[in-house]
Order: sequence, then C-alpha cells, then structure tokens
Amino acid sequence: MRSNDTVRTASGTTRRRVITILGAAAGLSLSGVSWSRPARAGVNLYTWQGTTLGADSTITLAHTSREGADAVFNMVVAELNRLEAIFSLHRDDSEISRLNRDGRVNRPSADMLALLAEARHYSEISDGAFDVTVQPLWNLYADHFSRYPDDEKGPLAAQVTAARALVDYRRIETNPLYVKLDRKGMGITLNSIGQGYITDRVADLLKANGIEHVLVSLGETRALGDHPEGRPWVVGLKDPRNPERIERSIDLVDMAVATSGGYGTVFDRAGRFNHLFDPKTGASADAHIGVSVIAPRATEANGLATALYVAPVKQAESILKRASKKATAIVTTPDGVTRTLTA
Repeated sequence: MRSNDTVRTASGTTRRRVITILGAAAGLSLSGVSWSRPARAGVNLYTWQGTTLGADSTITLAHTSREGADAVFNMVVAELNRLEAIFSLHRDDSEISRLNRDGRVNRPSADMLALLAEARHYSEISDGAFDVTVQPLWNLYADHFSRYPDDEKGPLAAQVTAARALVDYRRIETNPLYVKLDRKGMGITLNSIGQGYITDRVADLLKANGIEHVLVSLGETRALGDHPEGRPWVVGLKDPRNPERIERSIDLVDMAVATSGGYGTVFDRAGRFNHLFDPKTGASADAHIGVSVIAPRATEANGLATALYVAPVKQAESILKRASKKATAIVTTPDGVTRTLTA
C-alpha cells in the first residue's frame, strides 16, 4: 500500500491510530509479514502491516504455514489496492477523486454505490450529523492552517458559510449509470465510513476463503471468530483525554469496533480545530471528545461512531436505537464523563 496516503495537516501530524491491538505479533520482517509464537499445535499467528486510506493497518491471522499466510496476504493486498483505486482521496485517478474533480463519474463501481447508500442511511438516522459532503470544509480548514498554523480563530465566518453551503448529502445523485454532485464545488470524503467498509470487504473475503481466526484492523477493527488460543481477541481503546495511553481494553469475537476522536487529525498546532465537522455549523464538532462503537460489522461501527461524535449529546441514544439492536457505544464528553449506551 502507498505511504503517500498518509494525511498531513498544518501541524505536521498524521492520522493517528485510535484503536490498539493488544498482544499482536511483533518483529516485522522486510516482507511486511511477521510471525509470532504458535497459537496452538500446528498453527502460528502471522501479521501483515501496511496503510489503508492513510491509516496504519494490520491483519493478524492463524495459519498452518508461512507460505499459506503469504498467499492469503497477497490476496488481501490485491483487494486493498482495488478498493483504494475507488476510495482514496490521495490518488488523482481514483473514482472518488474523479467525482470530486468533475462533479460526476459514469458507470460507478458497485462498491461506490454500496458505500454511498450506507452513508446516506447514517445521514438520515442522524438528522444530517453524518454527512460525507463535508470535503469543502476539510479543504477550507486545511488550506487556512497550512498558511496560519497558529491562528486561534480559524477561517473567516464568510468562508465557513460559503463552504457549508456546499455540504448536503441529499445533493448526491446516484444510480447505476452515474454518480453526480448537484452543485459545483461540492466534494465528498468517505473516510468517515470507508475504512469500516474496506475492513468488512477484507474480512468477508477472508471468511469466504476459509480463514476462521483473524483480526482485521484497517483503520477500524473486526474480528472473525475468536483467538486461536480459545480466548477473545483483545483490543485497546485510547483515552480521548490522553491519546498516549490506553483507557480500556475490550474483547472481540465476531464483532467490530470503530472509534472517532477529534485528536486523530488536527489542523492547527494547538489542536483546537479537527477534521470531524458539524455540517450545521461548519465548525469542528465539540459535543464529544471520543466515541467508540462495537457492532457486528465495521461499516456500521464506523458510521455510527462518526454520527454519534458529531451529533448533540441528547440525540446520541436515539441515533443508536435507530441504527442497530446489537450496537454498543462508549461516549466521552469534554467534561471527561464517559457513558456506555446500548441500542
């Protein structure tokens, strides 16, 4: 995968991993695949590392041989390359880049149509808090802070208003013949849900090929089965108040987890302005400082984590109940209070 998909902002930071795999294999080799101690007789754990849409990525799976694991990882990398050719904003020839540049893409891929349908669902159940058309705001803030990295006020109000006028998920027209953005200057980003979708695509591919014990972490994380030692996979969630430490660990078996936190990508050196925008105001969302969602699929966890982070605190529980009967959310507000919500 390409390292140039890492997102860099005015502060020089990159998109940071907000979920940590605890007890993952160490000792990365030159091939990008590492090996760890036997999980059980005749079975070892193998880990691939790379990047996906700019996020650090790992896949840890159980296999009986290094050769077999390599074959599986080669299949996965081919699928990741295919999906990045659709969803990467850092490739000029990707489907999403062509859509943003031209306002239209003909004969959209099945993956593009599927993910836009998923995105619209989360926009509708969150009353617009989730909106993939916030790219004009991202562009405005990134450009502003590339020139004024220490500015405490951010872009001018008139600039924010102009960018916000281009934000409206209902103005994406989709059908099998084309995808069209109805206003000149509109743009979309699928990073708020795309990593979850890619995680699911890879997990489903592995499952279809007989891989029963695997932890896929491609920006968001999904477990297939349990750990081959007969215990859950263990995932650490970072403390949104201090991202250098792990706040808690959770067990995953046939479930996924996604986290949204403004600290993941900031525009200014002081960290006042982040990439999670409130479409209604055009400002960085500030109702929460961290949201993690555990759900059966990573797309669902990713979309909900973003929607809940942006939405007002009082709406979080109703959004969760509208979305899923199996999801759990861990939400932290700026006063440091953490609550666990269930659908």
